[in-house]
Amino acid sequence: MKNPDFGLDDDPRGIVSDYSDGIPVISYTLVDADGTVLREQNASLPYYSASTVKVGVLVAALRRVQAGEWRLDDPHIVTHEYASIVPDAPRFTIEIEETDPGLGAPGDTVPLAHLLNRMTTVSANCATNMLFEALGADRIAAVSLDAGSPDTGLDRPYSDVAGLEAGVTNRASALGLARLMAALVRGALLDAEHTAIAMQLLREREEPVISTAAQVFGERTGVAIDTGSKGGSVDGIAHDFAFISRDGIMQCLAVCTRGYTYEQGAAAISAITAALLSSTPATAASATSASISQDGAQA
Repeated sequence: MKNPDFGLDDDPRGIVSDYSDGIPVISYTLVDADGTVLREQNASLPYYSASTVKVGVLVAALRRVQAGEWRLDDPHIVTHEYASIVPDAPRFTIEIEETDPGLGAPGDTVPLAHLLNRMTTVSANCATNMLFEALGADRIAAVSLDAGSPDTGLDRPYSDVAGLEAGVTNRASALGLARLMAALVRGALLDAEHTAIAMQLLREREEPVISTAAQVFGERTGVAIDTGSKGGSVDGIAHDFAFISRDGIMQCLAVCTRGYTYEQGAAAISAITAALLSSTPATAASATSASISQDGAQA
């Protein structure tokens, strides 16, 4: 029987890119709403964050709305040109393939609510960069610190080559992402009104991975599922993290992968989600730091 083609050809390494060293690795962390670790593997291993950390930008923007400094109907002029995180670097223009036609053309005026929607539901880099410049790096970094996730954050705009060459990157770990989501859903980062806005945007994300697997689990078991998520991928990187309420019990899961194609990474994320939901009761009292063995059983 012919062996399946997993996309790695004859090279024993995985995908090599600016963000992947080619050594395949997977991390995951499942936490309860308080951020207590229930299950984990390689929880603190650092990764390039890809788009996952846009959740921090979402929270930072909603904090300004909550404070009365911004309004969701505030007008913003769409642009594809942004300031680098490097102070003396010239402004840069984002690559055309990184733009989002659904956001609007340069020069169009759109409300803040539209920026937040496109950044969260379709992961628009141009919307994120506009918000990054309007907010400033410090406000965004404060979200990660307040969530207890100092190793996870957006430190430079997307496509900021000068920032990348200066060594400024965007960072995440499975533990940092899981605790960021837990802090959001338990109301530690925003008031109830603005927490609800953020969670609804995460529910509306297009092409979710963990949330899709969680919904399948719910349909199979009859468990009531409420879930929302954010993901991120570049060459050799595929991550996803989500809140998952099972019959009203909230948990948050983050899975990070490196060295795989997107399809391989997404398949691994889906499988891990299914295994964790099947083997971990929906109660904080069941807390354990045990890992999943290859056959899906608790190790």
